[in-house]
Amino acid sequence: MEKVAAALYSLDLLFLLSFQVLNRDQPAVAHAISDYGVGRTARLFRIYVLAGCIAPPLLAWQFIAADNPGMPAVIPVYLVLVALGRVGIAVWPNDRPATPHTPSGHLHRAATLLAFTCAYMTVVEATPALVAMHEGVRSTADMVLKHLISASFLAVVLTMSTALRPWFGLAERAFLYSTALWFLLASLTLPPL
Repeated sequence: MEKVAAALYSLDLLFLLSFQVLNRDQPAVAHAISDYGVGRTARLFRIYVLAGCIAPPLLAWQFIAADNPGMPAVIPVYLVLVALGRVGIAVWPNDRPATPHTPSGHLHRAATLLAFTCAYMTVVEATPALVAMHEGVRSTADMVLKHLISASFLAVVLTMSTALRPWFGLAERAFLYSTALWFLLASLTLPPL
């Protein structure tokens, strides 16, 4: 099961890169990743979201099976909520830039907020226990990624304001890449099921 989770998180990173390469008619970091859900990358976006719905519960199961007394019990709950948020992202399309807000767009943003916040909380809560499990380079990578994820999550929140909105796409990509990498490393280094 850990190999499936790792493969899905690897695909997650690959899809994020693919969106940039395949959709050159959009500026590289000007818009939200959800904007790739329409146009020539719509099918790839659906696969990306589907992988993001399946991988977190698999990783949650890994955390449960690891039976680490230092690991907060809430981690699997956060991961299931990440998956539910990703389902919402798939079900309710985002509003296109410079168009009026719709009920679907509001639900999409709420689902995104749920997924992002729970991914952030997973990293913040689980990293100390993972650091205690590992030594050396892997432990350092956990901490560096935790700080990068924390900074990029703050950047996402700040760039939601109108004044900083042009930087939202960059902040979101930093958050999505770093969390996908953290989840990939966690799925590879937790004890096998």
